[in-house]
Amino acid sequence: MLARIPATARRAGLLALLLVALVAPSTARAADTFTFTVLRNACVRKGHDFNHGEVLLKVKVQENGASGANKFTLAAVAQHSNPKQGTWTTEYTFANVTVTFPNDANSYYHERWFAYDPKNKSVHDIVVVIKVWHNKKLLASKTITSKAC
Repeated sequence: MLARIPATARRAGLLALLLVALVAPSTARAADTFTFTVLRNACVRKGHDFNHGEVLLKVKVQENGASGANKFTLAAVAQHSNPKQGTWTTEYTFANVTVTFPNDANSYYHERWFAYDPKNKSVHDIVVVIKVWHNKKLLASKTITSKAC
C-alpha cells in the first residue's frame, strides 16, 4: 500500500539532505586547505667540503586560499645518528624561516632547500618542522624528515 508523506516530513527530509550537502564539501575542503610536499629528498655519497657527501631536502608548504592563514614558519636541524644509543643528536640548527602574506582569497606557497655537508661519516638526516599560522594561532603543522644517509 502506498502512503503519502506529509509535507512537513518532506520538508524535514529535504532540509536534512541539504545540510548534508553543505557540510560534506566543507569537510573535504578542510583536508586540503594546507599541503606539505617533499620536492627533493636525496643523499650525495661523496664530495663536497668534507668529502663525506651531502644530505638534501627541498620542501614546499601551500595555503589554498581563504584558509585564514597569514604566516608560514620553518625550523630545521641536521642530526647525526648514535647507533649504540639508538638516538639522534642535533649537529646543526638552520636559521628559522618566517614567511608572511595577506589573509585573503589568494593561495600562497613557499619552497625551501636544506642541505647539510657532514664533517664525518656517521649517518645524518635533516628534520624540518613546518607550521601554518593565523597571527599567533597555529592552524596546521607537519614534521618532515629526510632520508638518513
